[in-house]
Amino acid sequence: MGAPFTPPLSPPRRAEVLALVIQRIIRTGTSPTSGEIASALSVSRQRAQQLIDQLVREGVLEKTPGSPRSLRIRDLKHCRHVIVETLRGLGITASEPMGDLLPPLSPVQLPVLPPFEHLPDPD
Repeated sequence: MGAPFTPPLSPPRRAEVLALVIQRIIRTGTSPTSGEIASALSVSRQRAQQLIDQLVREGVLEKTPGSPRSLRIRDLKHCRHVIVETLRGLGITASEPMGDLLPPLSPVQLPVLPPFEHLPDPD
């Protein structure tokens, strides 16, 4: 697995390929073929395959050999920006994350309180 994918610093073509994969998965539930990516980007099928292979090497996409529609997003955390922009481009509202959630406290971390004593009712 290569270095994490950072969409703002990546070459535009790889970001376009990633956006196309996300868009196709959202719309149909399947990934595009390299031929469909090539057609959408107006590049050769070999160039589309090179871009896909680069994203696979970076660990952003995952691909099953021999299956043309087997692309899957592998690194959702680092692809969040592209995913949100793609969803917004499709007219789907996507909210920004509110930050990292803290793990629940374990019983060891909870404060120990003295037991309450029964107090008689003043009436």
